[in-house]
Amino acid sequence: EPPPLPHPSPRLCMARPLILLVAALAGFAAVAATETSLPALPLRTEGRWIVDSTGKRVKLACVNWGGAEVKDGVVGGLHLRNVYSIASTFRSMGFNCVRLPWSVWMVQTNPAVAVELIDKLLAANPQLKGKRALEILDAVIEACAATGLMIVLDNHMSDGEWCCSDTDENGLWYNRRWPESDWLQAHMKLASRYARQPWVVGSELRNEVRISTPDGAPRWGGGGQNDWHAAATKAGNAVLSVNPALLIVVGGISYGKDLTGVYRLPIRLQDPTKLVYSAHSYSWSYPGLPDNYQDLHNQLGKDWGFILEADKPYTAPVWVSEFGTFSDCHKDSCANWWPDFLLYLFEGDLDWAVWHGDGTWSRDGLHAFQGPTNYGVLAADWIHPAAGGELLTALKTIQAPWLGPGVSSVAKQQCNEQCADTWSSGWSNGRDGAAACAPCLRNRPCRGNLSVEEWCNNGWAKISCSWTCCRAGLLHVNTCAESKCQRWYVDSYYPNWPSGKVNTPACQQCLRDDECRGHKNPAWWCASSWAAEHCQLTCCTAGFLAHQAGKNDVFQKMVNGFDSKQQTPLLL
Repeated sequence: EPPPLPHPSPRLCMARPLILLVAALAGFAAVAATETSLPALPLRTEGRWIVDSTGKRVKLACVNWGGAEVKDGVVGGLHLRNVYSIASTFRSMGFNCVRLPWSVWMVQTNPAVAVELIDKLLAANPQLKGKRALEILDAVIEACAATGLMIVLDNHMSDGEWCCSDTDENGLWYNRRWPESDWLQAHMKLASRYARQPWVVGSELRNEVRISTPDGAPRWGGGGQNDWHAAATKAGNAVLSVNPALLIVVGGISYGKDLTGVYRLPIRLQDPTKLVYSAHSYSWSYPGLPDNYQDLHNQLGKDWGFILEADKPYTAPVWVSEFGTFSDCHKDSCANWWPDFLLYLFEGDLDWAVWHGDGTWSRDGLHAFQGPTNYGVLAADWIHPAAGGELLTALKTIQAPWLGPGVSSVAKQQCNEQCADTWSSGWSNGRDGAAACAPCLRNRPCRGNLSVEEWCNNGWAKISCSWTCCRAGLLHVNTCAESKCQRWYVDSYYPNWPSGKVNTPACQQCLRDDECRGHKNPAWWCASSWAAEHCQLTCCTAGFLAHQAGKNDVFQKMVNGFDSKQQTPLLL
């Protein structure tokens, strides 16, 4: 049985029967939507946050589901699995939304699936055979809504081709085949088409705006045909005129990584509570940037992180709508860039969408049709996590919100107060503390092929990387107190007991046994010279022995300094 659904707002009334019917008929026990996780739609913005209609923060933790933007206008995976099953799998993996790329060509022509490709594209979905591209997109969106997945529509390309390069003639929002008027019409068609589907929550106006041969480079302001600021403002207001519930997502220029123009010239929509900026980042985004976290942090803050600063004329949410790496993390980028970028998303608690979920390639003219992507969350069967779940495991460490309206920060504060990263890795790049722990948490070889749960809860990582593990939800804050004790104390008790217990197990038994303690209370027993010699670790862990301030001032200073560091703006 799927979990119960919340009482819907009037806008949800049309969607709820579909949710209940589909879940019941399909038996989707994996549907992860719960009373607390389903947002009260529609969404809006409040400062740097995306919030629901009650004002509670909604963190977009999304996956891109590609295919509708390329040659056939159809999302991937429908040849192997039912559309509802794929959507349910994404939801069960912890994602709460999908980004669906589309092309102007697909929307404006609404092509039929070529006869020779029907089985190759739709074999597992016979109910979709004979339907055109937009009807298939309808079915995908219905399936996502039925499983509690929000949808952001993304205009990825003008032509139905693979993205992206300076010479593909798709770097701007228009080209010689598809003028700006077609781009605007396509946006308004989709906005109108899904105006009564509340789970379609946003419209990303254009993917990776960039130089486009032969039409030149985009500009942020200044007027003229290539003024992206003006075009995005015009398109955003046009979309809101037909569907005022949507978030309007505006990406940066230079392949989506440059939003510096927002500092002096932010977007001003007719409804300012609907504006979200988007940014993209990959390992190749900054060639020549030194391979360390602080330099990446500074570069991202300069390019778009500054937008998150509170109470500025430009303050708004930033949704990182594309980033990613190889499924098995086998490239050099996985050693540093990938975990560093995840750490940046984690520290700022940003909204994001990973590229991508697809286990196989759609027909795009570049990759082997239906060959494995090796760059997706799903394996080539579209059922299992790719590469044993290495990519998915890393993403799970940043799915849950830590900050924002209506989000409890108690756990975060406890992690900051009780836990600390003290690992000095000895790496050639000089990493230590969180900058050393974060890569290891999100890189299996560094973890010695342990799962993240095993790594955080067994052995040295529990002691030396407790803040990283605690903030990722993998280590209980109480364990941090134990870990601090383990850093400074040991038990060395060897009683001649028939049970054979020695050291910590023996001390723990004695702490619980009144006769073993000589009928003294536990606090008195732990304060005795005997316990101080033999059972320091057990007494510290039990809270009867406090680490003396003078005994290791370095530790105390590190904890205080680390905690105060968390009060500093992380993204500026």
